[in-house]
Amino acid sequence: MYEVLAKYIRNKTNVTDAELDLICKAFTPKKLRKKQYLLQEGDVAKYGAFVCKGFLR
Repeated sequence: MYEVLAKYIRNKTNVTDAELDLICKAFTPKKLRKKQYLLQEGDVAKYGAFVCKGFLR
């Protein structure tokens, strides 16, 4: 999972391997099933999200 994130970051910015490692450590992988919500109506978003595979609507 971190490979997709690292590739995306490297395409957008110039970062060192140490900086990239620090960024990746800040992310926690989470898998969602089909029709499962990332955030429910009325909930407050506490985190951002990066989609590695699939899509959200």
